Amino acid sequence: MRLAVNIIEGKSGWMRILSQEGIPIDPKSDIWIVDRKTPGIMEFLKSGGFVLTTLKYVDGEIKRRLRQVKKGSFGYFSGEIGQGYIIALAFDPGYYSFKRKRKSFYSDYGRPPDEAVSYIGTGGVRRTAIDCLGQLFCRKGIPYVHKWYYPKGESLFALRIDTDFSTAREVLNLQESLQNMGFRATFFLNVLVLKNDLHDILNGNHSFGIHCYRHTVYPDRKRNYENIKMAKKLVENEGVRPKGFAAPYGIWHKKLSEILGELGFSYSSEFSYSYDDLPFFPDHKTNILQIPIHPICMQRLFMSRHTKKGVRDYFTSLIDRNSLMGEPTIIYGHPDVLAKNLDTLKEIIDYAREKEGVWFTDMDEIDDWWRKRESMQLSAIVDGNTMSFGETIPVPIEIVLPDGRHTICNVDGSLELSKLPFCPPHSSPPLNEPRGNGLWLFLRELESMFFRIRNRRKEQNFLDIG
Repeated sequence: MRLAVNIIEGKSGWMRILSQEGIPIDPKSDIWIVDRKTPGIMEFLKSGGFVLTTLKYVDGEIKRRLRQVKKGSFGYFSGEIGQGYIIALAFDPGYYSFKRKRKSFYSDYGRPPDEAVSYIGTGGVRRTAIDCLGQLFCRKGIPYVHKWYYPKGESLFALRIDTDFSTAREVLNLQESLQNMGFRATFFLNVLVLKNDLHDILNGNHSFGIHCYRHTVYPDRKRNYENIKMAKKLVENEGVRPKGFAAPYGIWHKKLSEILGELGFSYSSEFSYSYDDLPFFPDHKTNILQIPIHPICMQRLFMSRHTKKGVRDYFTSLIDRNSLMGEPTIIYGHPDVLAKNLDTLKEIIDYAREKEGVWFTDMDEIDDWWRKRESMQLSAIVDGNTMSFGETIPVPIEIVLPDGRHTICNVDGSLELSKLPFCPPHSSPPLNEPRGNGLWLFLRELESMFFRIRNRRKEQNFLDIG
C-alpha cells in the first residue's frame, strides 16, 4: 500500500505545507486533500475514501454530518461517512494575506511582549493541517511517513543577529564573546553604519548576511533594489559573498523575492511574512528560501517589564516547547542589547546545549540543508511489517504508526518495522494565547512608527559624516 496523499487542485498554501512536511504525493492514494469544490466526494467517502478539505468546499449534506472537534483560529470539523472519514478545516490553508499585524505573544514572566508580524500565523496553519492529515492515516490504519526536518536531532537552535545601529565595537565584542562560548551565529549587517569596519567584522568566525544599506524598507521596488545592491556590493568588496538577507523591522515587500533572486541571494528571513514555522519557498520562480524565526527579541522582553530571569525563562520555555514538538528555535537580537546581557544569553545557549537532540547551527547551514532535503523525493510502500522505498535518500525520515508511536531513522532500501526503536506518542504542550488589548497594541504601533522616524534621522547623521 502506498504511503502518500493525493491533492486535488492545491493552491500555493497547501503545496507549501506538503513541501515543508516532505510527504509523498501520489494520484493513486485514497487519502485526498481537496482544495476546491469537487463532485463525487460523497461517493468517494462512502466507498472508503479519506478527505482533508476546507469547510467552504463541503456541501450541505456532508456538512450536516460533521461535528466540531476543535475551536479557535485553527479549528476543524470531522465525521464518518460510509466507510470513509472527512476532516474539514474552519480556515483555508491555501489562502495567504500579505498584511502585517501587531500581535501579543504569551509570557508567564512579564507583560506579554508584542511585535508587528504576519497577519496569518503560517506555523499554526501547518501544524493543524498536518495533525489532521496524520489522523486520516491513523484511521486508515497505515503508517504516516515524511522526510524529517533536520539532518540530525529532533530540533534545532540558531541565533540571528541584526546589527541595526550598533557600533562596530559592539558587533566585534559580541562576535568575540560568542566565539569564546564556542557558538557560531549569523550576523545581518547594517552596512551604512559599519562600512568603515567591514574588514574586521567579516573576519569573525560567523556567517554573514545583509540587513540593509539604509535601515529602511521602501514602498517601491527601485529603491529597495538599490538599497540591497549597495550593501551587498560593499560586503563583497571585502571578499565575502552573503547568502542571506533580513529586511529592516522584519518588513516583507511583495517584490522582495524577485529582487533577492536578481541579486544572487539564497534565502531571506522576515517575520512580517512568516514566524515560528519551518523554512519554505514563497516563490519557486525565484527559489529564495524563507527561514522564519521567533519574532520576540530580548529588547522586546525588557520593554515588557521582564527581569533578566524572566527573559531567560521566556526563551528556555520556548526551547522546551519547540523541542517537544520537533519545531526549530531560531531567536534573534541586536548587539547593543546582547552585549550588555551576555550572562543571560550564555544561560540560554547553555540550556539549549543541555537538551538532547538539538542541532546547533547557523542560518547559512539551514539554507544548505533545506535545499538538499527539498531535492530528495520520498516514495514509500508498506506491506505488512515491511516498508520499502523507491531509493535510498540521504535524509532521515519519521515514521508514525497508527497508535501514535514514532521513530526517526535513515532510509536504506527497506525497513522491518518490528525492528525499529519506536518512542511513545508525541505529547504537544498547550499553546497559550495572550489576552488581546487592541488599544495597547495600537499605541505600541504608534511608538514603533516614532522609532522608525528617529532611526531615519540617525542614518542621516551617518550619511553626513560619510
